[in-house]
Amino acid sequence: MQEKKNSSPYRVIVAGFDGSEASLKAVMRAAELASSLGADLHIIAVVPPPTVILGPMMAPELLDVAPLAEAARKALEKVAEDVRGRHGARAFVDVVMGNPADEILRYSESVGANLIVVGSSGARGAALLGSVAHEVVKHAKVDVLVVGETDKGGTERSGGERGE
Repeated sequence: MQEKKNSSPYRVIVAGFDGSEASLKAVMRAAELASSLGADLHIIAVVPPPTVILGPMMAPELLDVAPLAEAARKALEKVAEDVRGRHGARAFVDVVMGNPADEILRYSESVGANLIVVGSSGARGAALLGSVAHEVVKHAKVDVLVVGETDKGGTERSGGERGE
């Protein structure tokens, strides 16, 4: 018997996770979609690159981001385990370093994503639409689902255009 292929336009979904409630809702929405569509789900966290800070003697010191990356990986693994258990979705995790919007877009392209899912605001909070979500919507070459803070659902955005 031949295996049935996913005929949905969404075969690979990328969801950004930063530990915020909005990003958790986005990941769970992405998991629901991935499960119902038979798509692969990639959950990523972006940590800032190493930063030079001025130490007590005004000598430059490199801020170690390894503990941040490790904490992000542990949080992602826990979320992925929950996603697999709750939704049965195939979930992969990765921690990348850099600017969140840029890295979400770069990662999405590298895995051949057809859909990006982000929360409407992130860990730093934000106005109406968080800066990361705004940049992803503005520059994405694939559809973007922005999941709102309420449980009523998200607003779909595609290629920087507002969906109604």
